[in-house]
Amino acid sequence: MGTVRIYITRHGETEENEQGIVQGQLDTALNAEGEKQADLVAKALKDVPFDACYSSDLRRAADTAKRILVYHDGVGLQTQMALRGHHMGHFQGRLYEDFKAKRLVLNEGERTQEPESSENVTRRAVTWWNETIAGTTASHVLVVSHSAWIALLVEGLLEQESIRAASGMMVGRHGNAGVSIIEMPRERGRGDLLQFGSVMHLRKDVETV
Repeated sequence: MGTVRIYITRHGETEENEQGIVQGQLDTALNAEGEKQADLVAKALKDVPFDACYSSDLRRAADTAKRILVYHDGVGLQTQMALRGHHMGHFQGRLYEDFKAKRLVLNEGERTQEPESSENVTRRAVTWWNETIAGTTASHVLVVSHSAWIALLVEGLLEQESIRAASGMMVGRHGNAGVSIIEMPRERGRGDLLQFGSVMHLRKDVETV
């Protein structure tokens, strides 16, 4: 009986975020601001008694998780490909404005590759959730992933009525180092989306989520 509380965090900022470059599944690193954000979210979550941690295997997410786990001795990091965001196909490494406008200039001999569909990412995220979170023996779980993955996971869970959200709670873009919180009953039943994408802890005058 009882509940499990899941804290879902987006990775800190990267140079590609700052420059408006589509990352997709490129393995990019945190920049100085991203490291600072990761340290701030780590400080905000330091008193949460995590007993499990999962992250995307991409460096920007895994490094954010490692900075959070500095305050949590004995909690191992499990990196998993299922927590990656969209593969953005031939738009990876290109400007986001070109992706939005569907502008693509190929180099000679370069082949096109379509971005992964949101439906596929949702399916992948919800399947991971159902296989990993449902039935977990942990009481507090940390998950570190990417903006679209987090939004699509939450939307998928809401759609299948696995969780409910308070009236007026918005689900959409998840800012760097933002924190969402879901509480699930251990027995069968609907969980609650307690918070989505809060970045209050990144303010100088706020230290907790």
